[in-house]
Amino acid sequence: MIHLLEGYVMTVERIPSSLASFSESVTITGSGSWVLIAGQVGFNEDRSGIIEGGVSAESGAIFNQIDELLGRSGGSLHHLVKLNAFMIDLSEYAEFSSVRAQRFPSDAPASAAVGVADLLLGARIEIDGVAFIPAGRS
Repeated sequence: MIHLLEGYVMTVERIPSSLASFSESVTITGSGSWVLIAGQVGFNEDRSGIIEGGVSAESGAIFNQIDELLGRSGGSLHHLVKLNAFMIDLSEYAEFSSVRAQRFPSDAPASAAVGVADLLLGARIEIDGVAFIPAGRS
């Protein structure tokens, strides 16, 4: 744990990965927890590659992964306040938007979508996010 400001402690959770050393999530706690989720790609079940099925399948897998990460901090998807989607082909935005709408039927987080040239492992989409979990609530 690293003390950032008086009353705030930062906890770093690392994903075991052969790809690179990075923090999959960073949780800053105090009167609540800010959880910063690193860019997630849509891994298949054994995390050996990208799930098949295109942007819809990848987006669903990513939201499951983010929900799992937030669960480690006592939260869930409904605590997300900001999402960024990085997409190889913005013409697939409607597919991503449909999956996002299913996961957030109300109170959707602020979102952005950005077209990029390439993503890890041949992914079509990568999503990162920020969540706030109030103290004593989940």
